[in-house]
Amino acid sequence: MFMRGESVRFWLPIILLAGMGACSSYKLIDAHVSPEVKAPDYTFTRDLKANRGSIYSSFGKSYPFAKSVPYWEYHLDPVSLTNALVRRRGEPRRPPLAIMKTIADALGVDFAAVKRMSANTKNRYQFLALSSDPDAYRTIADSSLVAGVAINDKQVRQYIHGRRLCHVLGSVNDANVGSAGIEQYFNRELTGTPGKIKGMRDARRRELYDKRITSVDPIPGADIYLTIDPNIQFETERHLKWGVAEYGAGAGWGIVMNAKTGAILSMASYPDFEPIKFGKSDPEATMNRTIAWNYEPGSVMKVITAAAAIDMGRVTPSTRYRTNRDDDRYFRLPGDGSHKWEPTMTIKDAIVHSSNIVIGKLGYDIGPKRLWEYMRKFGFGAKTHIELPGEQYGILPHWKRWDKVKWSRAPIGQGVSVTAIQLISAYQALANDGVRMKPYIVEKVVDANGLSIGDYGLKTLGSVVSASTARKMREMMLGVAAPGGTARRAAIKGYSIAGKTGTAEKVINGQYAHGLYVATFCGIVPATAPELVILISLDFNAKTRYHQGGNSAGPVFKRLALTALRYLEVAPDKPEEIEDSDDDEYESIKSSALNLP
Repeated sequence: MFMRGESVRFWLPIILLAGMGACSSYKLIDAHVSPEVKAPDYTFTRDLKANRGSIYSSFGKSYPFAKSVPYWEYHLDPVSLTNALVRRRGEPRRPPLAIMKTIADALGVDFAAVKRMSANTKNRYQFLALSSDPDAYRTIADSSLVAGVAINDKQVRQYIHGRRLCHVLGSVNDANVGSAGIEQYFNRELTGTPGKIKGMRDARRRELYDKRITSVDPIPGADIYLTIDPNIQFETERHLKWGVAEYGAGAGWGIVMNAKTGAILSMASYPDFEPIKFGKSDPEATMNRTIAWNYEPGSVMKVITAAAAIDMGRVTPSTRYRTNRDDDRYFRLPGDGSHKWEPTMTIKDAIVHSSNIVIGKLGYDIGPKRLWEYMRKFGFGAKTHIELPGEQYGILPHWKRWDKVKWSRAPIGQGVSVTAIQLISAYQALANDGVRMKPYIVEKVVDANGLSIGDYGLKTLGSVVSASTARKMREMMLGVAAPGGTARRAAIKGYSIAGKTGTAEKVINGQYAHGLYVATFCGIVPATAPELVILISLDFNAKTRYHQGGNSAGPVFKRLALTALRYLEVAPDKPEEIEDSDDDEYESIKSSALNLP
């Protein structure tokens, strides 16, 4: 027994030492065979964020609306910094004053504060600064300081004109992802492609540049060029806000469109919001009401009904209808909104004086199928596919689902709903001799190489009525913005206007809200040689005597149209009116026009 115990005590240490040696040898051999696998602490990968593309006016890069500015967030880690520095035996482990001064000078931080932070090794990753200075970044990132200063790449989105054009531009969230408007619709194109660095570091956590494995530069995002004219956008927002305040409306919206191309020159909604505070804004303020709000159009739809009937050859502008309401076929049309009553009235007078009875009877006689077909040709009940998120279809039930009441109500703009972009697009077709163009707000998208990508810009959707019909309609509409018409306050001396008012009772929870209205005026100017189509709508949440399109939306149209025409240098087609004018209001509107640089 004693001999066996001696043997165990003799061999056990030898066996243990041999086992430890074998393990050490295995690790050494394995480290030589696959050093990269077993030394992961010396490799690193860092993503390089791509700069988000900018948004410009189609006028070029001299007119930016939104752009991203790169910046960096710096944090000091005293532990990593001191561990990375070589110290002599007996010296305390601390960064030299020269290193601290370099940090302070590069980032514009107080030197004494950097000293205190460096000494506080219990608190790692202390905030140093935010900076957009590329020289400061190079000083910190490309030196031995990188081990002690953590750098986060960031971007700040700048909206050059603040709230202006907010509903079109939209916003980005904290992750730099588009949250609304152009920012959301074109988020993929704007985002760009990140770059990447993969390499090796030494024991002090400094990059070994000659050991860099991968280096891929980021590709900036594409730039978006809008059809928006900065000057006309400014005027639209200015006059729209004036109208909302002047007439006590709860909200309003307006669009200016090129009559020949369908390009959107301005698009505004009110209330508005700060793009950089999108997430904290009232949802009512962030809604782009020009595309995302369905509302009954009211009498502005009468123009479409009359155009359909004339195009079919059913009537002429001089065809007369009786204005009585006791014909059972028409299911007692609503009380006539006409500003003029006669036993009979021509189609032209019915447009000028906005007769519910005459246009209701006309639509009923056309028949639901043909009327519905024309409404669809004009673009109602379908998206325009403008380059913005959130566009609604409007509400235009198939004619087979129209009951006999709706059959005579749809012609006067009741029982159907539209969006503002649909409505102005329909009027653009009449301005363009019956040819409807696709509404568009993006002129082009240009990638980082300067190449245009995607298919944007001018597109023809086809003829909705004949050129003869369109011209007859513009002539019929001349009397609306004239003495005796429903929008005499929209008249502009020197220019002919083909327009129509709309005063639509609001629908709330499926019921008409008595006394609450949406007032609209849509006009083509000059009517004889159309250049612009302008739509203004005011939404009233309380009863007011200004609820009619002619006495609220009409004056806003006048102010906006006058400044836009003067800015675009559109020649008056009735110059004799200007020569004879001594209208103080006219002069005050002219002098208030502002052309931005």
